[in-house]
Amino acid sequence: PFMIADRGGCSFVEKVRNMEDSGAAIGIVVDYSNENIENVVMSDDGTGAGIRIPSMLISKKDGNKLIDFIKTADASELE
Repeated sequence: PFMIADRGGCSFVEKVRNMEDSGAAIGIVVDYSNENIENVVMSDDGTGAGIRIPSMLISKKDGNKLIDFIKTADASELE
């Protein structure tokens, strides 16, 4: 399973570790502003050792599309 989370106030590493600890196999972090995420560097803050799941940052626009799809899709579209 994957988990989607808002970027929020904690570090990217802490956010991904929390997702992994919650059982997620993939972490998707949605940016909180309409900035160009190509200019955002999400790096290890020195506490990332041991994280085993892949993770990524997506734009607020793309994150909202994904969240809206999940909220409105029926079960057959999510398989």
